[in-house]
Amino acid sequence: MLDKLQKKMVNVFLFFDLMKLNRKYPKGDDYIRLKKIQEKRLHKLMKKAYQIPFYRERFDRAGVKPEDIRTAEDLVKLPPLTKDELRAWMNEEAEKPKYKDWFHDTTSGSSGKPLMLLYSPKEKAFMMADWFRVMRMAGYNPFRGKTMSRKSAHSTSAGADTFLQKFGILRRGFLNQYAPEEDMIKQVNEYKPDFLYMNKTELMRLCLYCKENHSDIWQPKFFCASGEMTDPAARKLFKEILGDGIIDAYGSAETGSCMLKLFDSPEHIIHYDAYVINIYDENDRLADAGSVVITPLFKTDIPLINYKIGDKAISEVRDGVRYVTSLQGRMNDFFRYDTGEVTTFFEIAPIIAHCEDVVQIRFVQDSYTHIVVQCVQSKESLKTLEQIEKELDEALNKKFKHHMDIDFEWSNSIPPDSNGKLRMIVCKVDENGKK
Repeated sequence: MLDKLQKKMVNVFLFFDLMKLNRKYPKGDDYIRLKKIQEKRLHKLMKKAYQIPFYRERFDRAGVKPEDIRTAEDLVKLPPLTKDELRAWMNEEAEKPKYKDWFHDTTSGSSGKPLMLLYSPKEKAFMMADWFRVMRMAGYNPFRGKTMSRKSAHSTSAGADTFLQKFGILRRGFLNQYAPEEDMIKQVNEYKPDFLYMNKTELMRLCLYCKENHSDIWQPKFFCASGEMTDPAARKLFKEILGDGIIDAYGSAETGSCMLKLFDSPEHIIHYDAYVINIYDENDRLADAGSVVITPLFKTDIPLINYKIGDKAISEVRDGVRYVTSLQGRMNDFFRYDTGEVTTFFEIAPIIAHCEDVVQIRFVQDSYTHIVVQCVQSKESLKTLEQIEKELDEALNKKFKHHMDIDFEWSNSIPPDSNGKLRMIVCKVDENGKK
């Protein structure tokens, strides 16, 4: 009964949560205050998690008590939580009647099978408030500005169709991402959003059309591509078509938005008041480069402690504050060699960023020695396809640890994967050389 009532009060919880969150882009001494909040919330989370059988077993197996975890770095004492472990636990919990009034969401399945997720009404409200906080950090006022996002299963129209929206508050329009590009452009131009928010592949499709057909589209003050990493080529195209208001909000359906990069900043900042983000090496030890491990501090009903999301990052610590300087998304695989070595997206990203002749690209590795490169040529390129292929072949093979035979496939656009996203690197070869 209480959960049903709380579900109706999600927007009320959202408002009060937003007031509690840091809403300014942190600088200098701000981090001292935020880290104190982090440690306080971390201590509270540890105490609550220990009362949950799933986590009590993990604590006891590691020989750790809640009082042993006082700082972000102390979380290394507990084992990482894998996606498979979370999936099994969530499937088990979802069968219990006590969760019938909770939110039951699913991920897109970009890294395999979709993952079912449970959120209490208060956790759901906090995740929504956390997203509003991202918008406010960029300088956008979600209460007075106009947001436009892709349609969801629950969004059928745009405009001021609620009581608050009639007074210019929380105005939100919906862009039909399944419509022809000209219709999408018309929708954006008529609504004139201050903030545009879409899946990265959908936004890429829209911007490619604008560039190739010289179509004018409204430039919002702020825009964000969601769902997958924004590679350098896409970032350049987005800025050319939509302007300089690009926001990179890093997170996932499981965790919420936990890091932020504004405009041309070279690094992501961590939301210390709501998350712990550690970087682990291959032996699950603290490191500056390795796997991203996330602990949302607000998820105290169904916690995610040391969640290994599947992404890689490079970071550095300055004055006790960790900044993430590079991210490799879970949508980006590795190039693999028969020696057991790999080449990562980090290593080839500069080549893509500085290639003016290609506006979209994907790599498909089908053997240890062969790669198919799918490309879309820029309409402004003055080079022949043969010239571009020769330059890319030479540049890529300078980065690869062993020579690769490369074939190129050219098209007007690269279709997304079945889940609606577009992986930059598709490696069809496993560690044993099998497809």
